[in-house]
Amino acid sequence: MSIDDKLSEQDLKKHPTNPSWTMPKSFGVWELPEGTKGKKYRWGNYPGKGLELDREFGANKRIALYASRKKAKAHTEELNNTVP
Repeated sequence: MSIDDKLSEQDLKKHPTNPSWTMPKSFGVWELPEGTKGKKYRWGNYPGKGLELDREFGANKRIALYASRKKAKAHTEELNNTVP
């Protein structure tokens, strides 16, 4: 995964009609809290998925942002495959 593929929040603007969307569309990778059963990393639409994970797990840490859904998914799968 190339660092050049990642976005920063400065690269994004809020969508004018839906604050849950960004322009350009973006996808995050999140690390779940210690002790979470199942997959430790999740990905999804930014910022919506992060808010959903906060409600479900009480906290999370965004570790990457991508313009590509495919790259966010691949990064998450790579991270989950390296978790013991």
